[in-house]
Amino acid sequence: MIRIGVVSKVKEIELDQLRKIVAAINKQLSLHFAPYWAIEAQATIFSSSSLIPTSYFPVTIEYDIGEDLGGFHGVDDDGVPFGKVRYSSKVSYVLSHEILEMVHNPYLKKFRKTTGFKENEDDPLYVEEVADATDGKGYLIDGIEVSNFITPDWFNKVHVENIKYDFLGLLKRPRELYEGGYISWLSVQGEYWQAVKTKGKLIIRKLTGSSVASETKDNPWVYFFTFLGLCVIFLIYRIFNTKSI
Repeated sequence: MIRIGVVSKVKEIELDQLRKIVAAINKQLSLHFAPYWAIEAQATIFSSSSLIPTSYFPVTIEYDIGEDLGGFHGVDDDGVPFGKVRYSSKVSYVLSHEILEMVHNPYLKKFRKTTGFKENEDDPLYVEEVADATDGKGYLIDGIEVSNFITPDWFNKVHVENIKYDFLGLLKRPRELYEGGYISWLSVQGEYWQAVKTKGKLIIRKLTGSSVASETKDNPWVYFFTFLGLCVIFLIYRIFNTKSI
């Protein structure tokens, strides 16, 4: 069981409202997410970050999260996964997005090898971020907006009829992106790339250094990696390929 500790540091979110948000996300985790990804998780509200047990992964809602993003998750210097969400009118959606991704890939070590977006590209390693490809689309649980997410079949190489590639069934083929969605991967050359769908067009760009994720007007919650994160990903990629030989 993965446990998430949620703390609001903004006065605009009253306790009753936060309870409704977290209750909706817990319902999503148990009824919608777990059947596809086979991961048990639960979020709990705490009044202060200092009260979150060490066995929990903390997620805080703040006015300023230190980045020009709606939210992000990462791993701190002590190796503990954490998430931050900027307060906005979409706070429940972003909180759901980040919690889903923390639950599935808390240490940022899960990758999936499959067909690339670029022509004639050898099978790259995709970062398993379950809410990025559908970013921009949510749905309601008890009146609370939560984030759509992909299913494991999203990574398939071949399209199969009557397969759901995301929970809402909006994506019709493997590795398809919803408007505003994005996905990142590492090529066999050790280069980090990202595909973003904006205004109906697929934009593919190379990411370098700490500039990492692209930000678009249609997609303000783009996830970012630091340069150190890229180095770690590349190391894991080399180990993965060595074992596969």
